[in-house]
Amino acid sequence: MRVKSIALVAAAVSIFATSSASAFFAEILVTGQVEFNQIGSGFLGNVNPGDDVEMRFLVDSRVFVDSATFPTRGYVIDPATWSLTFNGNNLGLQNPFPAGQTAYFVLRDNDPAVDGFFVSTNVDFPVGVPVDQTGIFDQFSNNFSVTYTGDTLDSLGIFDAEGTYNFDGLTVFNWTIDDGPFQPLGIVFEQMTIEKFVVPLPGAWLLMASGIAVFGWLRRR
Repeated sequence: MRVKSIALVAAAVSIFATSSASAFFAEILVTGQVEFNQIGSGFLGNVNPGDDVEMRFLVDSRVFVDSATFPTRGYVIDPATWSLTFNGNNLGLQNPFPAGQTAYFVLRDNDPAVDGFFVSTNVDFPVGVPVDQTGIFDQFSNNFSVTYTGDTLDSLGIFDAEGTYNFDGLTVFNWTIDDGPFQPLGIVFEQMTIEKFVVPLPGAWLLMASGIAVFGWLRRR
């Protein structure tokens, strides 16, 4: 009976360990530096040229929308994980987010003859995503896109794109804070990384620890 109980506990621990590693997300991190700023009020009014900029968020590799027109795929950005920081101070997405819109991280593969990435509410074009400050003409939006040579990506799979992207093979980049048709704040792109981010199942580690404790108690018995 003792051997059977130990085997059951060991199996349970193994299952929880495997399950906790099965929920894979991708983390996207983009860094840069403020080039110019003509915004004079609110959060963005305190941003200065030379300030470090970091954009970070998670996407679920299983939740995406393919364009019906172009070879692009938009992965839904988890709003709870979004951060756009200037020298460590965070500017969130517009809250509440506009009804009927979704923030995407979009991959381009041979679109045409070039590859790339952009952040947008449209999987076809880089129109940016609204952030939590109102401008003079419209809601301010974070508009980021980078274009690389056509041999950069092999597919539209987010994990196939895992890696670091900088100026190697870069042909065009744009990172601005837009106010309607105007771009009052510009950011110089430095680097982007895409990597797997493992999210443990709630309580999985606690259950694993309990299983190990029971395993030790059974051995002593």
